[in-house]
Amino acid sequence: MPDENTIRSILGSQTDDKSVVSQAILKVLSEVENPSQKCDLLAIALVERNSVPKVPKSLPNIGLADDIWDQLTKIQNDMVNGHLKMAFFKSQTAKDFAVEILRLVDFFPSEDEKTFALAKALFSPYIPFHQLPGTPIHMTVAEFRQKLASEKDRLELIEYIIELPFDEYTERASMLLQVLEDTPDEDVRVALLAAAWQRHEKKIVEYVENSK
Repeated sequence: MPDENTIRSILGSQTDDKSVVSQAILKVLSEVENPSQKCDLLAIALVERNSVPKVPKSLPNIGLADDIWDQLTKIQNDMVNGHLKMAFFKSQTAKDFAVEILRLVDFFPSEDEKTFALAKALFSPYIPFHQLPGTPIHMTVAEFRQKLASEKDRLELIEYIIELPFDEYTERASMLLQVLEDTPDEDVRVALLAAAWQRHEKKIVEYVENSK
């Protein structure tokens, strides 16, 4: 009966082909009848993908041909990515996330489609899965602007701190943290932090454009 070590041996193999790894994991899961155990095993892959030590072992080199992968990318990519986004924010635990990924994989009828879906999930840049510390706060554009308008002085201070030529990242971060800690309303703190992040991203884009 497959167990945790079976999954880890696949993750630790020398195989670089994502579809080969995906096929091997799907084969293991197909041998497990208990749905809860199946989710537990997949959760291990989704959490430990990057932490399992590599061992001199290869997997059967079958995988998906490049033309098949390209074709499935055109057909499935948007749907798979949309489901992944939903799953990341909906899932409270790694097992919850594994349930969502299995639901995605089972939606597709063919083995190639299942292989592609699992590979896209397992090798997503947002994997390994980490449990979020809470529920993300959503604001409409109007609400966001209203929160910032009520804290014009703090927003200007944040923009000033971002522009100042500090020698260390920690110096700028400590000043920004102090501004946020002095803001009692959580929604306002979130809006200010979002504005600071937007400003940071803008500076990166400006730097790249000016470097061309």
